[in-house]
Amino acid sequence: MRKLPLLFTTLLCSSLAFAQETEDALDASVPETEAVEEAAPAEEAVASEESAPAEEAAPAEEAVASEESAPAEEAAPVEEAAAEEPAVEEAAPVEEAAAEPAPEEAPKKEFASAAPTAVPAAVVDAPATKPAEEQLKTIEDNMDNIAENMESTLMGKDDAPLAVSGFMAFRLKNFHYSEPSEYFASDKARTSVDAMFKANIVAMPNSYMTLWTNLTFPFDLSGFFSNNLGSQPTNVPTSNERVLFDHSTDYYSSTIDEEMNFGIDIRAGVFGAYVTAGGVIWANSSPLTMWERETMPRFGWVYETFEDEKTVSTYYKEKVFKPVKEGGRAFWTNRSFGGVFLSVYQLPFDLTAQAMVSQPADMDVGTRDGLRMYGGQPGELEMSGDYDLRGAVYHGRIAKNKIAENLTIGANYMGVVFDEAVVYEPEFYGQYNALSVDPYIMNTHVASIDFKGNVTPKLYLMADVALSLTDSLKFYKGEGAKHNSGYQEDTYKTKWNTPQVGVYVKAQSKYLEGWPMTLEAIFLQKDFYSPFSMSNPSRFLAWRKDEFALNSGSMRYTPNMAGLNLKIEPEFNRGHLDIQYGLHSQVEEGDDVLLFNYRLNGRNLWESSNSWTKHKPLFWADSGNAIYNGYVERAGVLTPGVGVKMTRQQGGLRGGTWEMWETFVAYENAQQIQDSVVPSHTKWSSYLSLAGGYDIGHWFGTDRNIVMSGYASISGVSKTIAPIAYSESQSDMLLWSFYGQLEPAIAVTPTFHLVGILGLESFRSEYGYIIDYASNNIEKSTPKKPTHYNDVNTMLYRKAPINYLETALGLGFDWNFADRAGIHVRYKWATHSDETEPDNDWKGHYIYAETKVWF
Repeated sequence: MRKLPLLFTTLLCSSLAFAQETEDALDASVPETEAVEEAAPAEEAVASEESAPAEEAAPAEEAVASEESAPAEEAAPVEEAAAEEPAVEEAAPVEEAAAEPAPEEAPKKEFASAAPTAVPAAVVDAPATKPAEEQLKTIEDNMDNIAENMESTLMGKDDAPLAVSGFMAFRLKNFHYSEPSEYFASDKARTSVDAMFKANIVAMPNSYMTLWTNLTFPFDLSGFFSNNLGSQPTNVPTSNERVLFDHSTDYYSSTIDEEMNFGIDIRAGVFGAYVTAGGVIWANSSPLTMWERETMPRFGWVYETFEDEKTVSTYYKEKVFKPVKEGGRAFWTNRSFGGVFLSVYQLPFDLTAQAMVSQPADMDVGTRDGLRMYGGQPGELEMSGDYDLRGAVYHGRIAKNKIAENLTIGANYMGVVFDEAVVYEPEFYGQYNALSVDPYIMNTHVASIDFKGNVTPKLYLMADVALSLTDSLKFYKGEGAKHNSGYQEDTYKTKWNTPQVGVYVKAQSKYLEGWPMTLEAIFLQKDFYSPFSMSNPSRFLAWRKDEFALNSGSMRYTPNMAGLNLKIEPEFNRGHLDIQYGLHSQVEEGDDVLLFNYRLNGRNLWESSNSWTKHKPLFWADSGNAIYNGYVERAGVLTPGVGVKMTRQQGGLRGGTWEMWETFVAYENAQQIQDSVVPSHTKWSSYLSLAGGYDIGHWFGTDRNIVMSGYASISGVSKTIAPIAYSESQSDMLLWSFYGQLEPAIAVTPTFHLVGILGLESFRSEYGYIIDYASNNIEKSTPKKPTHYNDVNTMLYRKAPINYLETALGLGFDWNFADRAGIHVRYKWATHSDETEPDNDWKGHYIYAETKVWF
């Protein structure tokens, strides 16, 4: 194929030779040899641009494709060189068949870099004084030298000068509560339109270096509003109005945010490393230092904002027909940071290392809640916005790989250290002073040794043993303090706690043919705290709170826990089945502060709310819009004012990332509320679930996939061991739940699939209480009307068992209407019923439509 440009050169030279036979005036001018030599490279360049773009573009696109399914910050640079090779080899035959099927291709030559290569100089001595036949023969005799010279200017097969890939997404969301509760007073109806452009740019100047950057631009297209709507959205009804506050957290009328990342990868011999810096860095280390754990199944109904590029048929295959169980974006183990990250992925003696300096984005102890969040979450990230937090995160890891061929042992460190100057922030020290105590901060240091790998071909083990230490800094008011608070950043007392132990073990076995099993064991002492590990889920942070969640251990870990989780996944044709059972208990007695996650409709509820705070009850923010939310909540921990942010445990609704939670205290009687006594027990958590799907297409005589999928679980929290939680009325059961969801999926065509949802979720507890307030204002005394004046507020406690029932019914479709372009539409009708407190009942409609185009 590479001789094709030379044929054009030959024809050109021949034409020039014949033309110059009739031009005697040029005999005394510049030798014809120079003219031919100058013309050939020019035509070569033109011809190469016309015939070779596909060859060069293919590896460029292939190199970036991996970035769209896993963040380029970590994985892409390592695999780029390998990813390009098949693209070149596949693209060349196609172009060759179209352009030049007959001639035999010359052997290809590969160059590792663009450095000059010593080749024989091309000599084309064909003066115009010679006959045309002799000029042509001279040119043909020098064809090999010309070919060598041309090939020396080509880059090697591992070199992609520049590659760009990414996507553009448009999303429309409409929420309408036909029968709203009072806490939807500001969110009865909402329409939002947003878009996001993401570009992954990779440059490879040679085979030993890769540079890349990721640019993400979310756009809010909801429109412009008057000042009062822009600055006080929660004070103005929004029925059938477009409200930007769904996204912007700073009340701007239009927003564009950049989430930029930059990295460089360098490879040479036994050394390979990359450095990335920017707003969003995805990384993991070991389960008890830096890791995310999520075992909740990923339903095909939910088209995630971070879905990577795949056809509709592949999407349904991996989520519905044959679900992906481990790895990839299905179960993402990475945590997100902003800062600088170094990964040395290749060192002598099979060593690897990594280091990071970041900011504690999800752990702000100061003014803000941690992040300027997008309520509608237009991006794929758990965070978006500025890192203006007082503190730093330090991380390091070194590991030895290929022990006994496939085992790895690593040592890890994670530290979170806050800036003492946070004591000058009024919202920080003020919350402590309101309780008549001095402010304090707690720095965290975690070290661990982890082990992972295949012990045998059918047995995989992962283990992590960690120590957690807390460095507490308690401030006190010193003499001569210059700040009006009375505190100084260097006036504090330091105290280290006793080291706390954490152990995690995971074993995956395939010894029983067709019955793969996974067993997980956990042990975390009560004060073990590792903020970015699997013991502290990133979607809903527990901070250092003494509380216990429904489905603890089976879904997510928290400190003060020990137990086992077993998953069995039998394999058979036309379907799949997952059976999971977990039993966990607290290591020590803990407060009976319980919380549960609305799995069926919680995400819809969270996205339809205009509350931008991530970790508080609706509208309970550290700054801005802290108003009563209208939700009749079960009583939580009662504290004066709003309490301390790090330990706040009021009852009511709280938001996480794509989640909605509710918190309450399992008070045994009203006297405990009156005396501000929180009961405590060593609680147990039991969980049993069954998930599966079966293809019934053959029942109807079609080869199209018609899969009926389902998921059901029962779980409970009790004061004594309860292997199976079957009812809220069984002995010592504090909280019980049932969750069921049916999801039919039909492959109408390979590019058009239908999906439906029918769901029911119930929460029950006999330990809920509601606080009612009775007030009596007597008119103040005046000279004309002497009387007494008093303002009496009385708290009344009434027993209000939790008996919630949520339902969902919906239909949607996914359609590849063009190559690398798809539309995803969902409609859901949902209800919530509170048997004890009907004021909390609601019914609503949710519509989502997204168009995503990849390039």
